[in-house]
Amino acid sequence: MLPRIAQSQILSVLTTGKVVVLYGPRQVGKTTLLHWLAGRMGGRGEILNGDFLDDRVLLKPERARLADLVEGLDYLFVDEAQLFPDVGRCLKAIHDHYPDVKLLATGSSALDLSQHTGEPLTGRQIRVMLYPLAYAELDPRASRRSTILEQAMLYGTYPEVWSLPHRDDKIAHLRQLVSDYVLKDVFALVDLNRSKLTDVLRLLALQIGSEVSLSEIGRQVQMDTKTIARYLDLLESAFVIIRLGGYSRNLRKEVAKSRKIYFIDLGLRNALIQAFQPLDQRDDVGSLWENLMVVERIKRHAYSGSRAQHYFWRTYDQKELDLIEEEDGALRAYEFKYGRRRAKIPPLWSATYPDSTVEVIDAENAHRFLNMEWTPEESPG
Repeated sequence: MLPRIAQSQILSVLTTGKVVVLYGPRQVGKTTLLHWLAGRMGGRGEILNGDFLDDRVLLKPERARLADLVEGLDYLFVDEAQLFPDVGRCLKAIHDHYPDVKLLATGSSALDLSQHTGEPLTGRQIRVMLYPLAYAELDPRASRRSTILEQAMLYGTYPEVWSLPHRDDKIAHLRQLVSDYVLKDVFALVDLNRSKLTDVLRLLALQIGSEVSLSEIGRQVQMDTKTIARYLDLLESAFVIIRLGGYSRNLRKEVAKSRKIYFIDLGLRNALIQAFQPLDQRDDVGSLWENLMVVERIKRHAYSGSRAQHYFWRTYDQKELDLIEEEDGALRAYEFKYGRRRAKIPPLWSATYPDSTVEVIDAENAHRFLNMEWTPEESPG
C-alpha cells in the first residue's frame, strides 16, 4: 500500500494528548493505517474493533472496567468506533483520568460517529479525514501524471482498486464496493428504501457538475423533496458525495441557494451507471474532469490544514465558474476544462471581485493545482 499523507499528521496529533478521530469512507485504508500507527507508537497498546462483540464488551463507561482495560497501556486504538454505544464517554473518561494513554478512534460514518463522540469529546479531539488516495499520494512523476488523471477519472482512487493491474478486476471490485460497502453505514443508521436510494444515487451520478433540483429528483423517483434532502444528508455523512453551495456576497444576480453535487470517488460513480468506456468515447468527460478537480483540491486542502471554504459561482443569466475558494480573506476562482477548448472567464466576476485571482485548470497545469509537498514515510503495509 502507498504511504498516506495523514500518517505524520496523526502521529503529531497523538503527541499532543488529544484524541484522534479518524473519519473516512469504508475501504480507504483506515484499519491498515491504524495498525501501521500502532507499529510506530512503541510501548504496549491495545486495538479494539467494533465489529467484534467481545471487544465491545471491554469498552464500557465503568471505572473498574476502564481501569483494567488501560492498565499498563501506552495507547488504545478503537476501530469502527461508531459500533461501541458509549465510545465517546469512555474515551472522555480515559482522556481525563489516564492522560498518558494515547487515544485514536476510527469511523466510517460522520453522522453516527459524531453522535457518539461529539459532545463528550468537545475540546478533547482532533478530527482527521482519510479519503481515497489523493493525487499527491499516487507518486505523480512527470511521466505518470496523465495516466494518473485518466485512471482516476475512470476507476477512482480507492487503494484496492488502484492496486489491481487489470481493467476487469478494477471494475469488478468497484461493483462490489457499491453493492457491499458504500451504503452499509447509511442503512445501519436509518431504515431506508434501498431501491429508491439507489435510484437517487444513479440520478446524481448523471448530474455531476450540474446544479441539482430536489424536486426534479423527487418527481423521477416519486418521493417528496424533504425525503430527497434527507437522503442527500445521509449520503454526505457516509462520504459518498460532496455538496458545494453557491457563492454570493448578496449581489442580486448571483445564485446562492443552489447546490452542486460531486462524488468523492469517480470509480463508484461510474460503477453506479456502468460507464467504464474510454475517455475518448464519452460525452461526460468534462463533468468527470470537473468532479476530479474539485474533489482532489478538497483533499489537498484537508491534508495541508487549509481553512479554505469551497463554493461554485453562477448568476441567473448563466455566467458561472466551477470552483471558488475563500480563505483568510483571499478569493480564488477556477474554471475547469478538459482538452483544448478555451474557457471564457465571465467579466462580471472580475468586475464584482477585482481583488480575486482567476485561473483555468486543464491537463497542462493540473499537477500544480493538485500536488502538495510532503515526505512519504514507509508504507503502512
